[in-house]
Amino acid sequence: MIECPHCKHGMTESSRYCSQCGKPLKGEEKQDRRRLLKSKLPVLTPVMVLIVVGAALYFVYAHEQQVNKEVRAMKKEAEEVALAGEYREAETLLANAVDQRPHVDALQEELLNIQIALTWDRKLNEVHTLLEEGSLSKASEQLNAIEKELQEKDSQLLLTLVPKMNEMDSLMTLKEVNQELSKVTDVEELAAKLNTLSQLNLEEASKVREKIHEKIVNQSTKKAEEAANEKRYTEAVAIVDQGLQYVSNDEKLIQLKERIQQEKQAFEQAEQQRMERAMQQAAEDELVNETEALKVLDFNITKDEFGDYKVSGELESVATQIISTITVKYDILNADGKVVRSESAKVYPLYLNPGKKGSFEKVYYELEEGEYSVEMTEMEWLVE
Repeated sequence: MIECPHCKHGMTESSRYCSQCGKPLKGEEKQDRRRLLKSKLPVLTPVMVLIVVGAALYFVYAHEQQVNKEVRAMKKEAEEVALAGEYREAETLLANAVDQRPHVDALQEELLNIQIALTWDRKLNEVHTLLEEGSLSKASEQLNAIEKELQEKDSQLLLTLVPKMNEMDSLMTLKEVNQELSKVTDVEELAAKLNTLSQLNLEEASKVREKIHEKIVNQSTKKAEEAANEKRYTEAVAIVDQGLQYVSNDEKLIQLKERIQQEKQAFEQAEQQRMERAMQQAAEDELVNETEALKVLDFNITKDEFGDYKVSGELESVATQIISTITVKYDILNADGKVVRSESAKVYPLYLNPGKKGSFEKVYYELEEGEYSVEMTEMEWLVE
């Protein structure tokens, strides 16, 4: 007899199922389970394969999507930095994108455009080097070639090179103006150069403008002095006014204009006085005042730290009356004693009381390097 493991009912040893509860005995239960498992296996195997394949496809798809996202991001960033002029960084980004997607023609084309832009950027840098070296002709030739190539291309990227090309063009104009300055002495021509510089947005242009301003002041001063020395005071004032049109509020020119006007007024007054004295037959003491009114205390020529020569001197009035509008005439001699220039200078202050001192000085920028001396040839003044 055996006992049912489920209901404890007794049965014969040959029984496979319990006669009481109908359940299979222990050994038979295991066999039923095996039969059930075998019946399910044909269904479970395809399902497992589908799950595995689906998971693999999903991961491949997700990876490809991530790669596409990264490539798009690199392409966008490359476009942004390229438009900002950072071509080398853009090239690196696009090269990485091409490595990820080597068969995308659009990426290959953009990478090629970046490399072309890099080539032209390098050529523009070469133009800059030529300009700094002073090779304006070569720089102009190369810049014109680049400009022609750019005009033949239709690319938004290559348009980013236009500002740099314009900068090189402005720099070339600046260099040309600076190079021509040494040959220009006319104030109107210098003013035209100023007008050219006003169109350039370069830091270096301000330095050249200052140089032109200085030259306008010097040329205006020189020509006005020459006119005033010849008693052409109206012309001298007009020359100064012309200079002030381009360097307004320049203190040196303003003072020069005031001095010329004072000299003009003094000259006119002196002329009137001379006419009156001529009519009245001036006394003999006036003769002394008109011929020996000044004593030379100092008179020399020196060279300053900039290599320019300055003639200066000091006089003392020994007249019995106030004298004014004093002009000293002198010769500049070289080391061989040869006269290289005959010049004149005005003494300041304009009016000298008896026993008072006056001084004068004049700077020469164009004298060649050498040893010089000065000899006074004549002095002129007006007796008040």
